[in-house]
Amino acid sequence: MRAIATALVEHHGHLLLCQLARGEYAGFWLLPSASVDDGTVLQTAQRMLPERTGYTATALELVSVVEEPKTNALSLRFVFAAAVADPQAEHSDTDILQARWFSRAAARELLAERDVVPNLGVMSLVRAWADGITPRPLELLDESAPCPCGSGYGFRGCCGWDSK
Repeated sequence: MRAIATALVEHHGHLLLCQLARGEYAGFWLLPSASVDDGTVLQTAQRMLPERTGYTATALELVSVVEEPKTNALSLRFVFAAAVADPQAEHSDTDILQARWFSRAAARELLAERDVVPNLGVMSLVRAWADGITPRPLELLDESAPCPCGSGYGFRGCCGWDSK
């Protein structure tokens, strides 16, 4: 099983996203997230947020657990609503190019341009936030569902090229 801590950070109607600096998805945006390798999911979320964004959580509340479709392993994304203090420093994660705040309209535009990491859980969370939908306590995702980018096509054949 793979556990992922994800922060849904909203401030004054804007969502905090991180842009990847390197790898296959360099330039793409995602929610601040990290695999749980050491400690608890909550500890991972607390540690990951300042590393990836420069912001420290002043409050974290578990709001959803998303089971992501995978062919060879169970992946659970633990989604925390986060309140943050002003950044105390620049982010220290070299895999992150920048952290930036997006309005709902700008988040929808990122999805439509397919500039969000093609992961069904991340894309669904960004789409739900942009549409003002509260995350469900437990969400089971299906790769045959419509793609969150808004194209009307199924996720797997549209943005989910890494899910094959």
